[in-house]
Amino acid sequence: MKKKYEFDYLLNQDKEQVVKLVGEEFNFYPSLETGSFWRKTVMFIFFDNEIVFKTEIKIMYEKLRSKL
Repeated sequence: MKKKYEFDYLLNQDKEQVVKLVGEEFNFYPSLETGSFWRKTVMFIFFDNEIVFKTEIKIMYEKLRSKL
């Protein structure tokens, strides 16, 4: 798992530079299935006037629901 500080290079970059550094698929961050629960890791990139000022990584767990 990547630590938050590993994305500090994105700080003070504009949106165009973020796309060049991370790629256009930066909206894709893979999920990992763990048993009957889903673990999702999401990276949020916060912009202020088109410049990155903060990044956050959140881990969320969801129980797999079936309508059988």
